[in-house]
Amino acid sequence: MSSDLRVTHSYNALDGYAAHMTDARAAELASSPDVAMVVPDGECQGGSTQADAPWGISRISRKDKLPKGSSASSLDYTFDYRTPNVPASVDVYVIDTGVNVAHVDFGGRARWGVTYGGYKNRDTHGHGTHVAGIIAGQRYGVAKNASIIAVRVLDDNNHGQWSDTIAGVNWSVQQASKSGRPSILSISIYGGASQAVDYAVTKAVSLGVHVVVCAGNDKRDAYNTSPARAPAVITVGATDISDSRWGWNKSSAKGSNFGSVVDIFAPGADVPSTWIGSNTATRRLSGTSMATPHVSGLIAHLLAVEGPRTPVYMRTRIKQLAVRGALIHIPANTK
Repeated sequence: MSSDLRVTHSYNALDGYAAHMTDARAAELASSPDVAMVVPDGECQGGSTQADAPWGISRISRKDKLPKGSSASSLDYTFDYRTPNVPASVDVYVIDTGVNVAHVDFGGRARWGVTYGGYKNRDTHGHGTHVAGIIAGQRYGVAKNASIIAVRVLDDNNHGQWSDTIAGVNWSVQQASKSGRPSILSISIYGGASQAVDYAVTKAVSLGVHVVVCAGNDKRDAYNTSPARAPAVITVGATDISDSRWGWNKSSAKGSNFGSVVDIFAPGADVPSTWIGSNTATRRLSGTSMATPHVSGLIAHLLAVEGPRTPVYMRTRIKQLAVRGALIHIPANTK
């Protein structure tokens, strides 16, 4: 064989071969009437199916609703996903109560970032650990190759001050800028209207950082809820295992907020995930706080698989992936 063409594989049954060749030789072969095609080699990767998944991540990987009678307590659902063929390349800053970074489900991909508010440098409530597990847990999470950075801004009772949350956003944006890595702020925090916190998350988006926030759990229109009402972020409402808006019925004291500021809904009722107390602990929680990390995890997964994208692009992409008309008990003024 000539020096400008070296065969690496012969496909005898398929009437073809693979070879290293010069551009000139490739062009010559492509022009031959005896050659059907000449195409460059490319990368591929295996798809994975998790058979012991919780219902939430299973639901976001399928167009159809889960079978009638499905139980939120079961851990035998399937989750189909593509495993990125690169090391952990996306950072998710969990702005919350902290994260049990030593939990086995994180596989060493979680680390402590910073604490604001004078709290301990560990999760003493559990909320942030639960959120982080949905984002990136090996069993409970969506983006099984993402890195988690804990940013604590809430106290032992899951409450805090907006000033500390804004400090957490500021620090996270600075770190994202220094690293140059695709970065997401996952903020399962909400409160009354705050121009300052809305500005902070909007500024983060303008600097190229993806921001995902919860709609809130007050069963009302989120138009006056921050940071849910900020126009640049992705605001997430919660659903239950039957594809209803979580807490829609009158008997529920809490339920997902709704309205025109809500961009998308995701699983948020009786969601199992990582917890505190031990490095194998788990717990089930409900709320838009649980729905938000499903979307944060999906964005992390897409960034790892498809490459860096702007927040504006990703906000549109997430909506395109959503199944329209799949949910019930969604008020008419909700997108």
